Amino acid sequence: MWSELPYLGTRPDCFARLKSRPEDFEVEELLGFQPDGDGEHCLLRIRKRNRNTMDVAREVAHHLGVRLLDVGYAGLKDRRAVTTQWFSVPAKAFENSLPLPSFDGWEVLDHERHRRKLRRGSHRRNRFTIQLGEFRGSPAKLACKVSELRRTGFPNYFGEQRFGVNHSNVERARLELGRARGSFRSVADKMMLSAARSWLFNAVLSHRLRHHTWVEVLVGEVLVLSGSRSHFVAEDGDLSLAARVEAFDLHTSGPLWGQGAAFLGRTWSRERDWLGNERELLDALEISTVVPARRALRATADDLSLDWPAAHSPRLSFTLGRGSYATALIRELVVNQ
Repeated sequence: MWSELPYLGTRPDCFARLKSRPEDFEVEELLGFQPDGDGEHCLLRIRKRNRNTMDVAREVAHHLGVRLLDVGYAGLKDRRAVTTQWFSVPAKAFENSLPLPSFDGWEVLDHERHRRKLRRGSHRRNRFTIQLGEFRGSPAKLACKVSELRRTGFPNYFGEQRFGVNHSNVERARLELGRARGSFRSVADKMMLSAARSWLFNAVLSHRLRHHTWVEVLVGEVLVLSGSRSHFVAEDGDLSLAARVEAFDLHTSGPLWGQGAAFLGRTWSRERDWLGNERELLDALEISTVVPARRALRATADDLSLDWPAAHSPRLSFTLGRGSYATALIRELVVNQ
């Protein structure tokens, strides 16, 4: 489905290879706050290569002799990359483990005490440096497209990694959500729920792109404040809202479906009609215990730059808000070979 999603403009006519090496995809997690300097937890700034977040969390827990539940992290990062991200652990357990031995594929760069355990989504942004290999196409066209995305933003799709190999997480959701009742607590269950909601969001965003309404303030539009999780329903006839969307102060939004989504009225009814071929998923999520939310249809890349450290190998640098995918931006620029 990823390759079939509509583009903001036309399909790129430039080609490149993404993630030939882990070093080609660098990510730095930016918390957006300073550690407290005291407290019962310790924040660890960890750099890892070719390791995923959960594997490192398990190794941290094992080394410190604590439960996996005692290890906090703000975001899940890809395995095939060099990533710097933050974890939290019980401070006494960490300090009793010093000095640290060497680990396979990861190291602790810094640590400081903090009063709270890190929760998912507690970071502010992610900084990316991405080297594209084996570039084929016009460098001028690529530079022009980069300039365009600075002005317009890009569709805030969930990345294909969200859905599992061959969309296995979504297929599992189709099979199990309708038969299950109550909460879903295991890691696999949460991945399944997340995949189902992400799938529906991408479908709504696709519909609005195809109909050229992805940044249009529709009747009953649910608008998201830029850089925030806050949202509100637009009042009919408020002409200032379109100007605020154009200025990137507000964003139109799509659904993260869940129980009680119907309170959004016209928006819920309209989006349910667009998702007519997904009735089983919608019905199942509406009787689950997952809380509905909204996600901006548009993402912006701050400090987006392009340079050429080597022939046929452009490098992109940019910062995204949490939850936005670098691959959603890159697909607007090049076709991954």
